[in-house]
Amino acid sequence: MKLEKPLNIDRRQWLQRLGVKTEAAPELEHSLTHCEQELLAAAQPQGIYRIGGSGELTLQGSAIKKHLAGCFEIAVMAATLGAAVDRIIRTSQIRDMADAFLLDCGASVLIEQICDNLQAQIKGQIKGFMTGRYSPGYGDLPIETQDSLIRLLDAPRKIGLTVNQSHILIPRKSVTAILGIADHPVTGYLATCSECTLRDVCALRKEGKNCAEL
Repeated sequence: MKLEKPLNIDRRQWLQRLGVKTEAAPELEHSLTHCEQELLAAAQPQGIYRIGGSGELTLQGSAIKKHLAGCFEIAVMAATLGAAVDRIIRTSQIRDMADAFLLDCGASVLIEQICDNLQAQIKGQIKGFMTGRYSPGYGDLPIETQDSLIRLLDAPRKIGLTVNQSHILIPRKSVTAILGIADHPVTGYLATCSECTLRDVCALRKEGKNCAEL
C-alpha cells in the first residue's frame, strides 16, 4: 500500500546522523533544504504488514527471543522509499560526494519516519501492547532473515521490495522488521554490543558509541 510522506525530514535526527551536535550552519542548512526537496519529490513510500505468522518464521539468535519475551504474537512489516531515491543517491555520488552523503543520511531518516507511521497503523489494528521494531542484521538476528520476511509478506509482488544474494534489500532505502504483541506493557530489548554480529566492524563502536545513542 502507498504510504503518506511527512512534510519534512526530521532535522534533529538528520544532523545526528551527520555527526553535527549543534544547529546547522547557514550553508549546511541550505544544502539540507535542497536535499530534502529532492528526497521528498523522489520518494514513493510503500509499506505492507502482517499480524501473525510466528509459526512460519524461524528466528535465530538470543536477542530477538529476549525482545519477544512475554509476547503471544508477532507482526511483520516492510517499508520502502522506492527505487527513485536510490537513483538520486547514486547520481549524486558521481556529481558531488558531499551531497551524496547528505542525501543518504536524509533518506535513512525519512525511511525511519515512514516506518514510525506504518508502525502506528499496526498498533491501531491490535488489542494490546507492542514492542518496538527489530530488524534482521541487528543484534544476533541473522541478516539472512530478510529473505524469510520478504517471502512471508509477498513484498516483491505487493510493494516491489526484493532481496539480493547478499540478503540486502532492494531498493536500499527500505526496512523490514518484527514487532512483538502482548497483553501487557512490553518494552522489547536493545541488543548489547557483545551480541551484535557487526561488533567487529561497527563504526559507532569504534567511536565509543552504541545504537542506543541514535
